[in-house]
Amino acid sequence: MTTIIFTQPYEHAFVRDYPNEAAGWVDGVYERRVPELSPVPEEAYGSDGLAFATRRLVEESDTLNGDPNTIARTSYFIGTAITVPAQSKGYRITAEVVGTDEIGRAFRAIVNGQDVAQFTLLPDQRREIAFDVQLTRRDIELTFVPVEGRDDATTGWGELTLAQLSYEPIAQNRTDRPHIFIAADSTVQTYFAEEAPQAGWGEWLAWFLMNDHRFSYEHDVASTVPQARVFTGDGPTIHNRALGGRGLRSYLDEHRFHKLLGSLAPNDVVLIQFGINDESKTRPMRYIPLDEYAAWLDRYVISVADRGARPVLVTAIPQYPLGDGVAVGEALDPYADVTRTYAAEYDVPLIDLRKLAGEYLAALPEENVDAVFLRASALQYPRHLDGIRDRVHIGTTGAKAYARIVARELGALYPEFAFHDEEQGSPEPVENLTADGVTGIIGAEVNLSWTASPHANYYVVEKTNAEGRVYNREVIIKPEYHDLPLPGQSRHVVYTVTAWRDAVVTEPRRIAVTIPASDDICADLG
Repeated sequence: MTTIIFTQPYEHAFVRDYPNEAAGWVDGVYERRVPELSPVPEEAYGSDGLAFATRRLVEESDTLNGDPNTIARTSYFIGTAITVPAQSKGYRITAEVVGTDEIGRAFRAIVNGQDVAQFTLLPDQRREIAFDVQLTRRDIELTFVPVEGRDDATTGWGELTLAQLSYEPIAQNRTDRPHIFIAADSTVQTYFAEEAPQAGWGEWLAWFLMNDHRFSYEHDVASTVPQARVFTGDGPTIHNRALGGRGLRSYLDEHRFHKLLGSLAPNDVVLIQFGINDESKTRPMRYIPLDEYAAWLDRYVISVADRGARPVLVTAIPQYPLGDGVAVGEALDPYADVTRTYAAEYDVPLIDLRKLAGEYLAALPEENVDAVFLRASALQYPRHLDGIRDRVHIGTTGAKAYARIVARELGALYPEFAFHDEEQGSPEPVENLTADGVTGIIGAEVNLSWTASPHANYYVVEKTNAEGRVYNREVIIKPEYHDLPLPGQSRHVVYTVTAWRDAVVTEPRRIAVTIPASDDICADLG
């Protein structure tokens, strides 16, 4: 245990102020207040210790173009503070404080901007407060703020004296084999069944790292997020803590990274994939300027490494490569480049998923790329009755393909995590193709279904007239399809269904259907 007594001047004590207002929205980016630091005056030290005078200022930004998602809510801690150099680990901290306010009041201990403990201090009372913290940088910055109103409200000034501070690392004693943790965004998180077909590669990683692809999963009770899952089986325990809408800044500011770090033990692996939300300039609670991105990566990497665990950086997945989506993908390329450069400079293991997944997409027929992304026509899924054409998120086929890449690369980095590939056989032609007529919202509609093809990971359904004129072509990932009639379409149509395994296609199967002249469905349709 290390102890610091504050009856004499301490070189890492300072007074912080924010005298100037925030610049606000400048060229589409929100700029917060800038701190000014000054030394603590000598008269602040006395026989009891270092006198603190502090307050919290909370500000909300104006919206940008009326969008409530652009509001930045920032807490500024003003007044006395100290820093203590320390490795980025978990610590048990004990502070001895003395009441100097004329009335008793409640305070919060703030470590590195995080509320970590609340306590009440009476006039002239000397007491110890103890709390645990998970550091995400290599120092302990401690201050105190009075409690007034809401937990995160602006406060008046409060005063107390810090007599001494003691701290010691928290032991991390888990003795089973290393676990894998995932800190990432919506392209990685686990989804509920009703959110189909959206998926994240994190929920499929166990498929390729567990022997015989057999595993069970349940809610990760160490996380308050409903989507958090822990996967167990004959292989590494996998904790998928990925959550949609998060970047390096917000995942840390919301203390999700702190909770993950608190679960780590030496030799665990942490897969870190962000970048999609970090470049959102109009979302100040997420945005990280490109020139600051490496410093944020470093904060994550050091926090994992200082705990004896193993950080692995993963570049963000590519975006939909066709049409207007090219611009989306290009916007993220610089963040992936920073990740690659940082990993090379500091010898941090890297899985370049953006590059490898891009190669996977390039090997697919261009017209079949939809199979990878969250894209479906109307009425195929209850969650997306109007259809969806997402350029960022992925479906089950994409999630499984990307999980295979990550598992393969992770096994190459650390052979203890055996890569269990699935049989890469050619798909078989679909069987038992049927067409059933139904009365739908716009009249006579058709439900196609067939037996799932072994080894297929998606299907293509093409609708033509009897002469072969193509009406529409749909790429789907389940062995069924609900078709709507098109204006001017012939009553006599042919559905052709092919099963695909990436770029390998089967022989087609066809079924001819006669659409009734009226909205009444014929019993012998098909």
